[in-house]
Amino acid sequence: MSAAWAVGTDGKAGVNTIAASAAPGEIPVLMFLMAGKQLAVELSRVQHVLDFQVPTRTPRRPPFVEGIIQHKERYLPLVSLRKRLGVEGPGPGNPAILLLTGVGMDPIVGVVVDQVVRVVSIPSDKLLAPPPRVFGIRAEFIRGVANVGGRPVVWLDETRVLSSTDPITLIA
Repeated sequence: MSAAWAVGTDGKAGVNTIAASAAPGEIPVLMFLMAGKQLAVELSRVQHVLDFQVPTRTPRRPPFVEGIIQHKERYLPLVSLRKRLGVEGPGPGNPAILLLTGVGMDPIVGVVVDQVVRVVSIPSDKLLAPPPRVFGIRAEFIRGVANVGGRPVVWLDETRVLSSTDPITLIA
């Protein structure tokens, strides 16, 4: 259950070349931490991982949208996953931004996570259907649960998490 982490020519961590390296029957995911819990998103949805940048605030936005950021001459909405999951308190001092594609009305959305951990390939036969709740998150927002390195990893349904208006609570 492993895949290599690529570093782009610009010196930044990149993920776009990793999806092709997964073996048949394995699902590549990007693992990250949120309030000490290991979560993951589908690697094919991750366009890039960026260092955190302070967003420009915008009016009339949902509470979990921090504002917008500029990336490659485009303005992208920036979602705080902490706020989206109802996690109170400040995050770590060095969060990252995942640029996700195909998860909502915007073609690319920035999502702030506490820390990117690594890319792993999970064998599809080791991916379990979620119970009614994992870490307090309802099953409708989870694609599956796997054991990676002896710890549970919750594979989020990134489209549902970012497009639903239902409250979601991560028990930290």
